[in-house]
Order: sequence, then structure tokens, then C-alpha cells
Amino acid sequence: MALSTEKILRFISRPLEVVVLRYIFFIAIGVPVVMYLCWLFSARPALEIIIVNKTRTDHANMELSSLDWVLTHERIMNQTQQFYDLDSNYYGFFPRLGGDFVIRDFSDYDETQIENLVNRADILYLVDAYGVYSHDYHGDLDKPNHLLYGGLNGSDLKVLQEFRAQNKLILSEFSLFVPPTQRTVRDSLQSILGVEWSGWAGRYFVSLDSTAHLDLPDWVISLYHEKYGPEWPFFDSGIVLVKGNDIVILEYGTHLLQESPVIETQPALMDEYGLPASVQYPFWFDIVSSPERDNQIVSLFHLYVNDHGDSLLSSHNIPQRFPAVLKEISGQYPFYYFAGDFTDNPIIPWTAYFKGIERFHKFFYNKNIVEDRRQFFWRYYRPLISTILKNEASRLDS
Repeated sequence: MALSTEKILRFISRPLEVVVLRYIFFIAIGVPVVMYLCWLFSARPALEIIIVNKTRTDHANMELSSLDWVLTHERIMNQTQQFYDLDSNYYGFFPRLGGDFVIRDFSDYDETQIENLVNRADILYLVDAYGVYSHDYHGDLDKPNHLLYGGLNGSDLKVLQEFRAQNKLILSEFSLFVPPTQRTVRDSLQSILGVEWSGWAGRYFVSLDSTAHLDLPDWVISLYHEKYGPEWPFFDSGIVLVKGNDIVILEYGTHLLQESPVIETQPALMDEYGLPASVQYPFWFDIVSSPERDNQIVSLFHLYVNDHGDSLLSSHNIPQRFPAVLKEISGQYPFYYFAGDFTDNPIIPWTAYFKGIERFHKFFYNKNIVEDRRQFFWRYYRPLISTILKNEASRLDS
């Protein structure tokens, strides 16, 4: 008893800051270790995913970073029980040092090879088909900008049709329909998936000031001048919408009540996918519809415009609300279409190795910075893709 009393007195007599520091040190070291061990010994679902990415201009591979994070975090493995390495485990464009590149796609596959490929696979994920242009990939800016590689082609279409024939899940994203995909391929894709592209694509920019924001492409300014004359009246943030040679610019304050598009999810589906009621989306998107197919709208884009903005949109037949995520619900031909460049987000790769890290997601982005795409990743893309992949793995395992 005396010994216990002595220990208690010794503990009480220690400086408070020493006690607090010891507990902080234990939490700072112990909690991450436990989270990592929980990840390390968690289940390893098996999914064979055919990933197509035709837009990679450097070795950072930003276009696949979000998908790579989800596959790693959920410990999803291929049928050979190997983790996905999205520096190499995809079809499309592979940059090399010195300005060279390698193409790996389905162009040389015959019907038997395509059938065998799909027989072994579970999911097709068409991530990005926009492609790579010379100016994006170490090209001479003084020379005309030309396409090096990109766009979905007839071989890609045959692979998609085989997935469709075998009733296997197809995931697809923004740029599926936009050029340089050939019109005949686009028309076939729209018919197969029941998705109709309006021709409009858009993006939020934190500044429309043509002299201050490097992310604002020169072609946007040139296209506006060609259509409306030499004046450039925009300086705040806003949304640029483009369709061929037509362009519409919505400026915050002048046309917009909220500066970026907002993705809104209907309440009945929020719990199913773990999605928020709304989240800002600050990157590329396209405007699609599904008028002749019973595709479910999981989430909608909403452009919050004032009367001036509403008039501008109406004059170009652009809706204020349009699908952000479409899902085929008959069960006969399962697919999702994401009407945005959802996979391209600047995230921290090592966070994927900690089970439950999503509970601390607010530490990994600034909610007050609209253009911070990490908020979209943590609040929307991560739960959406994790849910879809885990559900498919459970379905195939049952």
C-alpha cells in the first residue's frame, strides 16, 4: 500500500507539461501505428480492373492518383494477388525520359484476344481519353500544337462492347465523348450507354483575370475575342463553358451566386454511397443527359446563377442542373458515368496506408479554398469509388 501511495505522489508531483507531452507523444506515435497495422491486416478484395488512361504528360501520373489511393487504401488486389501499381498497370500513354513515350492499348488485339481479356476481367474503368498534345509534352511552343495520342477509337469500343456483352461493370469519366474521340465512336458510345453529350464542357477558374492567372488557357481568351470582340471584361473567379467555337463565361458576382459548380446528391442515395448533400467541384466537367434510358441520377451539378446568369445560360440552352453521376439501374448492363475529371486530384499518397484515415479528412484540405480539389476527393470521390468497388467485390464473391 505504501508503495502504491508513493507512486501516486510521485506521479502527482511531476510537472504537468511532462505528463501532457508524454501522452501527446504516445498518441502521435501509437495511433498511426495502430491505424497502419489495422490496414496491413485488413481484408484484401480481389478485382481485376482494366484501366484506360490516355492523358499522362509527366511522371507524377496525377490523372490516376485518386484511383491509386482508393485501390491501395481498400487493399484491392488483382487476380494474381498483386497490388495495383498505376505507374504501369493501365492501358494508354506512358511518358519516358527525354521526351519519348510508349503506347500500350488494344489496337493490335483481335476479337479472340479482346474476348479473353474481358473473360479474365471484372471491371472496365475508362479514366481519361482526352489525350496528350505536343505543347503538353515537351513540345516546341513556337510550332503548331498537334495531337500525339488520345481519343477513344474502334478498338476501345470493341472492348467496351465485350464488357457489355458479358454483363460486367463499366466505369467511365469526363472526356469519354469530347474530342479527339471520333464522332462515329462517340455516337456508338452514347447509344450503348444511353448518355447524350450536349457538346458543352466547362471548368471553374479561381481567377478570370487574363493577366494574373496562369491556369487560364490562352485558347479561352482567343475564342472569346473571336466571338465577342477585343474587350475582356472578367477579373473575378468564374466558370468557362465551351462548345466547339462557342463560349460562355459566368463570372462570380456578375452571373454567379456561388463561384464554382456544386455537386448535390439526393438524400436517398447519400447513405448508400456515403456522400455529402453538397460539395463544391472546381475542375473540368461536361454537360450530359440521359433522355432515352432509365439511368439513375446519383448526383447533380448545380450552377447557382442570378437572373443575369440565368438569361445567359438560357440563351445558349444550357441547363442550371445536369447529371454529375449516372448509374444504369436495370442490372442488365451495369455502368456508371462520372461527368467530371473526378480522378485527377492532388492528394498525399502515404495517407492511403492508414485504416480510418478518412475520419481525419479535414486536416488534409482547406475548406475555405474553393480550388482545393482535395476537398472533393475526401468528401466525394473517395466514398463513391470505395463503395462501388467494395460492393462489386462482395457481389462477385457471393
